[in-house]
Amino acid sequence: MSLARLSTFAALRHRNYRLFWTGMVVSLVGMWVQSTAQSFLVWELTRSPLATSLTTLFFSLPSTVLALFGGVVADRVDRRRLLLVTQAIFMLQSAVLAALTFTDLIRVWHIYLLALLNGTVMAFDAPTRQSLIPSLVAREDLTNAIALTSTAFNGSRVIGPPIGGLIYAAVGPAWCFALNAITYPAILVALAVIRPAQSLLQRARTHPWRDLREGVSFAARSPLIRGLLLMVALNGAFAFTYIVLMPVIASQVLGGGARENGFLIGAAGVGATLGALGVASVRSPRRPGRIIVGFGFAGAAGLVALSLSRQLSLSMAITAFAAGSIMAFLATCNSTIQGYTPDELRGRVMSLYTFALIGSGPLNALLAGVLGSALGAPLTIAISGLLMAAAIAVIASRHRAMVDLDTYAPGPAPEPVLEPARR
Repeated sequence: MSLARLSTFAALRHRNYRLFWTGMVVSLVGMWVQSTAQSFLVWELTRSPLATSLTTLFFSLPSTVLALFGGVVADRVDRRRLLLVTQAIFMLQSAVLAALTFTDLIRVWHIYLLALLNGTVMAFDAPTRQSLIPSLVAREDLTNAIALTSTAFNGSRVIGPPIGGLIYAAVGPAWCFALNAITYPAILVALAVIRPAQSLLQRARTHPWRDLREGVSFAARSPLIRGLLLMVALNGAFAFTYIVLMPVIASQVLGGGARENGFLIGAAGVGATLGALGVASVRSPRRPGRIIVGFGFAGAAGLVALSLSRQLSLSMAITAFAAGSIMAFLATCNSTIQGYTPDELRGRVMSLYTFALIGSGPLNALLAGVLGSALGAPLTIAISGLLMAAAIAVIASRHRAMVDLDTYAPGPAPEPVLEPARR
């Protein structure tokens, strides 16, 4: 039986999405190889948790400023062509990083500068990629396609980081960066041959600032969308300190090196993949709000447990559990937001999602770097988990419409301004 015939992989029956998904998997493996090597290289060059966290800060900072405008652009241009440009820039960045490292010219400021460039491009790439998905599948397979996209991102994390750790330990970081550069043609070729639904390629004719206000106003008027975006923002601020501090955990807490760092991040990929596949297996979860809250608390508990572990295999298992819970949380948030967003606003609303998730990265990086340097990595991760749990509890108590949402309930959507997106 082919994957496309299984309900978990239903979206792969659509040729356009299948090509896009396959090319994305290949390039994402390379991206994780580079990301793993890059963070450990900064750690080796500086031996500073704060300096290591600054890579994440420089990557996420542009989304704080530009993500909303990126959504406006995604709703005004051909999304496929814009992705061809952004992915080509990512490939060029990887080639430059590899060249600098091969020639021993690499400095920490080079890595920070290239991370800033990547983050700037990502502010346009992420909302465009998210808003392209509905034009590649049928309406009934949208939730599955979104979850499979998350599966691709996290499934590649199962493979990429261990490969990156092994290559780094064997021949150095330059080959990790070079490997990433040569994986990008896979997604570039896929984007060149797919043909998205034309109904989602209509050009907006209004002023960009009016478009931006329209998207923000839609989200602000909807208690459901507003509550979900708050959940995602606080998740982005607190949930990923363990990823930022993973080189410190591998080296100082567990007494390992680049290989152990790769294994830990790979374990996170295993868990996140299982979490995304679990969401993909349920086309329309009946109580998505309760699923979101439940997985949010589970992820927070996983972070606290990780802070207590001092053994590699146990840390890998706990990391997988935490990452799986966090990914199920995010995938359900994403599909619920998209399900209640009109097509003509999708790029702008998904830019708000990008802003909430990646734009909260500077706070996450500062929290990890400052507290990690002052209190140590384990205590910092524990504090992050407790803050994440507290934030979820407060938002859930103040946004009951989100928690009680029933996607199968008869009648209109829970708020007058919300209607499930139509094609």
